[in-house]
Amino acid sequence: MPSAPLTVADTPELSSPACTARATAARTFGRCPEEVPAARRFLREALDGHPAAFDAELLTCELVTNAVQHAGDAGWVTVAVTRRGAIVHVDVMDDGQTGLPHWREATVEDEGGRGFQLVNEIAQRWGFLRERACTCVWFELAPDR
Repeated sequence: MPSAPLTVADTPELSSPACTARATAARTFGRCPEEVPAARRFLREALDGHPAAFDAELLTCELVTNAVQHAGDAGWVTVAVTRRGAIVHVDVMDDGQTGLPHWREATVEDEGGRGFQLVNEIAQRWGFLRERACTCVWFELAPDR
């Protein structure tokens, strides 16, 4: 299965605190492990039967978990989802400013480190943006994948 192209941009000139202004549904959660299931339920409800909903739910859960575990200076995580015909676009944003999302090669002994590998295998496109007010990791899915 071909991997999705990685897009990386450092765009502090963007004025919006979110990566998308066209979201059809968005919700902000506290940056704590107890909020990960709530983010997952939010996405499931927002996509309500969309053919790409299962994959979107899985990838969103991975990215929210990454924000909770690794964005130590963040206070919140926002999930924004947009449906454009068959395409689902999801942004997972946090207000953390230290560190950048990065790829990690996980071994069979590692308990974690596979989130971006899953995103790369399942999403058609994905990447991240760093703005003054937030870091955003995004992905796009189409149901025929």
